Amino acid sequence: MSSAQHSDATWTPGDFEHPNPALRRSIIIALCFAFILSTLAVVLRIVARRMTGSRLLLDDYLILVALFFKYSCSGGVTVLLYNGLGSHITMIPAKNALIYLQIGYSNNFVYTGCIAFIKFSILALYKRLFAIRTMNLAVNAMFGFVCLWVVGVYVAGALICIPASKFWDPSVEGACLDPYKFYYGIQVPNILSDLILLIMPMQVVWSLPIPKSQKALLCGVFLVGGLTLVFSVFRLQAMIRLADLGPDITCKYCRGCVIDVSALLIPRIDNQVPVVVWTCIEAAVGITAACLPNLRPLFKLGHRSFWSQARSSSNTSGKTLVESQTSRSTVSQQKEPFGFVEESVEVAQYEDYTKCVKE
Repeated sequence: MSSAQHSDATWTPGDFEHPNPALRRSIIIALCFAFILSTLAVVLRIVARRMTGSRLLLDDYLILVALFFKYSCSGGVTVLLYNGLGSHITMIPAKNALIYLQIGYSNNFVYTGCIAFIKFSILALYKRLFAIRTMNLAVNAMFGFVCLWVVGVYVAGALICIPASKFWDPSVEGACLDPYKFYYGIQVPNILSDLILLIMPMQVVWSLPIPKSQKALLCGVFLVGGLTLVFSVFRLQAMIRLADLGPDITCKYCRGCVIDVSALLIPRIDNQVPVVVWTCIEAAVGITAACLPNLRPLFKLGHRSFWSQARSSSNTSGKTLVESQTSRSTVSQQKEPFGFVEESVEVAQYEDYTKCVKE
């Protein structure tokens, strides 16, 4: 359809030059929200680290890698947006449809990398904060589980169509995996690992020698990660709904080419919007949740933190021993932050007591 025809208002709603405005708006909002939220969380995390005079640690570097993958994923979604996302696939030019399907194929690997490094960062944080044998074993086991999940997703993603070019070119002879199995295979282990990561620190936090109200607040900080779990479930639901809609059963014409829509794993591009939106939000919320426990130096409560109160209460009870080392400067020692980023608490279990060590 030429531009002259479009000027005569003979265009069809949802075509390539006139995509659904509501769908495009939701995608743009999700992209902006995800970019701002994830970037702000990581920047504040680094600022909090600098405020305490501490160097960047392993979990910080891992979250930076996750943010890089997040930017790459958002870049892929932006390319999709300008190559047909929000339009009917049968109304997309051949070259744009090809780009769309190739980016859709590769973005699965980028998304998986982002989610994996978020989990790695959280596990590194747990291992640093809770240096007890049971937690170390749990962290190592979860690390292995996440690694296996990543390998599984990458292998399944690479073999989703054999040959891979069949994913974006249905005319190629070959076969593709059942989308239901692929979607469940990606998301179910992801959701399960999110749930385990939520539960892991609860017992250790609840055993700290601090008031119950503070224990509840600390648990709440970690439980913010539950939002990631919720959005993972929403994403799975959107993916299953996408598969349930089914591909078009006829062969329709794209400008300049014939696309057998029934042979595509992506049934309708406009139906993909919910999946894309939840993908953007899930990764951004995951990065934010991973950063949140490190942001507490930005929110001071007087000159004392939970952990300084824990030291005080443990000295009174005599059941625990809390040692603190000299900070890098006198100023930072006088202005003790509200949180455990500067203090980097390690909980070490001995015979009958817990020892909190300030790094």
